[in-house]
Amino acid sequence: MRRFRIITAAILFIVVQITHELSATPLQWTGVSFYYRAQKLGATMLNASLSIEREDHGYLVKAAVDTTSLTFPFFYMHNRFRSYINTKDKRLEPWRYVKEVNQWGVFSGKKYYTDILTFDLTGLEVNVERVNPPFVKEVPIPPQTYDPLAIFLKYFLSANVVEGDKIMMRIYDGIEVRDVSFFTTYEEISTPLYGEIETICLESKVPFSSLGNKEGIIKIWYTNDERKFPVDISFEIPIIGTVRFQLEKVEVQ
Repeated sequence: MRRFRIITAAILFIVVQITHELSATPLQWTGVSFYYRAQKLGATMLNASLSIEREDHGYLVKAAVDTTSLTFPFFYMHNRFRSYINTKDKRLEPWRYVKEVNQWGVFSGKKYYTDILTFDLTGLEVNVERVNPPFVKEVPIPPQTYDPLAIFLKYFLSANVVEGDKIMMRIYDGIEVRDVSFFTTYEEISTPLYGEIETICLESKVPFSSLGNKEGIIKIWYTNDERKFPVDISFEIPIIGTVRFQLEKVEVQ
């Protein structure tokens, strides 16, 4: 189902884009989690979450995406993503990225697999292992390439974003290496969790391969304060229309 594949790709971009919005959050926590929902015509179609956990030698970042019962007659999604990140020499380095896909659509058939990506930043390659059906391949990568969740953590911990910035990212998620550029502006928006707030908005044009590389637009709004919480994320997808994720809850440990 073409729509289903596009939404899956969009969720991965959510993980990447949120990186910038959280940049200045103080590190007074051992774990932090963000919970979102996406609505269409007033009904919740997708729930998503993103969390960071501190570990002895680095971090574990997790993301989850689930459809609701309203979508079950047409498509189903229960996808999980995990990134294990080392803090070698006080640098953040992706080590292992696990992608568990469990989804089906009326016209696309069922997809059920687990991919394990092991990053070798010295040798500039990624070992991609599919658990079922089994296969292994080596993929060359350029320098400064991260998995989506590792690049999220990188910007969460260290980057600052201001109006007029152009933010460049290089991402590999097991499908292809993507170079993505985001541009920033200041905006005031209304949010379910915080009401009217000042935000910084990141915007990028992204081609969707499932639609003949037609371009869509991704926008992310985060609080323009020391927290840098991502409060709103939208995807303007060709043919399908706009899918919007709104922050409903934040948990800090």
